[in-house]
Amino acid sequence: MKGMARGYTYEFYPLELFKEAIAGERRHVFVCLSNGKCRVEDKYPEFGKLLSLFEEKCQKGFEVVQVLFQDRGVLVLYKKSELQGE
Repeated sequence: MKGMARGYTYEFYPLELFKEAIAGERRHVFVCLSNGKCRVEDKYPEFGKLLSLFEEKCQKGFEVVQVLFQDRGVLVLYKKSELQGE
């Protein structure tokens, strides 16, 4: 786990993790609801992989704060869930 400010961490997921081809127009839509739950609206194959990475981290007591799509991959900022405590 990479350290940052207390309770925060980040992960960089390289593009190699998302090798499945996309058909059609690319749209990156990430929605966070007022209850704190976030999800990707598009159903492209690589988003399925990204969601599984989010769920894996969530099971460890973290929640997604921010997602940055870059040429080399996806950078995700997480924070320790307040429900989990420290």
